[in-house]
Amino acid sequence: MKKRKAFTLIEVLAALALIIVLTLTLVVTIQGQVQQAQRRQSQALIETTNAQITIAYEQPDRVVAEFASPAELVRAGIISANQQTQLAAVATYTASPPAYHLK
Repeated sequence: MKKRKAFTLIEVLAALALIIVLTLTLVVTIQGQVQQAQRRQSQALIETTNAQITIAYEQPDRVVAEFASPAELVRAGIISANQQTQLAAVATYTASPPAYHLK
């Protein structure tokens, strides 16, 4: 009886195929988690910004024109330019009532 000293080509290919399938499964799962985390981060940014807008909107000395556009919000000091840049990619702004909404 002959003793085997190495793996056959079929065994190596089967192991390689299994590793590839497991790796692809892992990559797809990680991509889904990353997208979900980005969505949550965007939602948190929107909620924070909307809270800032609401607080400013409810002040009696504020002028409605300050809430006409995101640029006006920055000029009035209600939100920062950095917030405006981040929100431009993930949200839309409505002036009446003033608030951001996830795209």
